[in-house]
Amino acid sequence: MRVISELADIDFQVGAISRRGDELVIDSAADSTLASRIVIGPREALATLLRLATSAAAWGFLLRLPFALLRAGRQEADDQAWRERRERIGLNKPW
Repeated sequence: MRVISELADIDFQVGAISRRGDELVIDSAADSTLASRIVIGPREALATLLRLATSAAAWGFLLRLPFALLRAGRQEADDQAWRERRERIGLNKPW
């Protein structure tokens, strides 16, 4: 996922998830742009879940998710095929 703010533009991958008392702690994976930690308290978690449950955008995202994953998989395969063709024939190769 990408986190964009005035302070930073971070590629954040979820790594370890743990609990510390009543808080949920999410650490970034090793391949994230910047080592990060998210700490979520009970009230923040409940507020977030309620917002997601009442958001038409979140429900639309979930309903479209399987199709988006299929489309992304096909696009990745097409990109790989294009890269292989480019390496085989050379980019801007005069003939």
